[in-house]
Amino acid sequence: MNAKTKVGLIGLGAMGRGVASNMLAKGYDVVGTDVRAEALDWLRAQGGTPVQSLAEMARQVQIVICFVVNSAQTDAVLFGEDGLVGHLPRGAVFVACSTMDPAYVRDLAQKLEEHSVSLVDAPVSGGAAGAERGTLTIMGSGPSEAFDLVRPVLQTFGKHVHYLGRAGAGAQMKILNQLLCGVHLAAAGEALALAERQGLPLDLTLEILCSGAAGSWMLADRGPRMVSGEFGNVKSAVDIFVKDMSLVLDATRESRFPAALAHDAYLAFLGTTARGLGTQDDSAVMTHYQTSKRSV
Repeated sequence: MNAKTKVGLIGLGAMGRGVASNMLAKGYDVVGTDVRAEALDWLRAQGGTPVQSLAEMARQVQIVICFVVNSAQTDAVLFGEDGLVGHLPRGAVFVACSTMDPAYVRDLAQKLEEHSVSLVDAPVSGGAAGAERGTLTIMGSGPSEAFDLVRPVLQTFGKHVHYLGRAGAGAQMKILNQLLCGVHLAAAGEALALAERQGLPLDLTLEILCSGAAGSWMLADRGPRMVSGEFGNVKSAVDIFVKDMSLVLDATRESRFPAALAHDAYLAFLGTTARGLGTQDDSAVMTHYQTSKRSV
């Protein structure tokens, strides 16, 4: 694929901006769209090409990368009013990077095939920081020819780009990823809330835990926000984990697999949302475990 190949990008939020920056830096022309005007202004300032409609994007590109929240939004960008389907050229590839139900992904692949569009299911892990640094882990699946076509694009923002086979396998792998992320994040909140309850200094507690065997990526990344108690600077919202852990539990029920830790983590995120914190940063899950402070 030559430099200045045009690639469509749907979603210019925390993840999409990092992805866009890396694609532009590697010589691609990013044709992007977002519901927010300021996001389009940002893309223009970076040297990308903002468009006002999905149809306008579809007429310019062969590959579309999509960073939206869920399957409902994915359906909307594909089949909704002014959606991509019907405007994309034959042989186009739609790359879905959202965390979605594997059954939905498999069904979507069949629907798109009827319109001569290939689906590459490519959920990612590494958060906004990974998107910005170009170090995301990408779990790809779908037709091998389509994946080979988009691999160079994925490698602009992914350090570890994996191919897992048929469509839906990427979604299955992402569910395993989210099971661990959700459990690790909830456990980090529980541990720091217990430290607070016992009167330990949270900043030093975090430093010690991260330096030893108890450390985890989620503790190191979310821990500072838990210590500060400032959840308004949202990197990823609590409601995202409510959705993702729901998908995890759906998978465990379908597989008749007991997953007590995943269920407990889901309840922690759901409980945090129930207290009105669903749109806050997911590090706010710590509040689920907090009780009145006391010294020991």
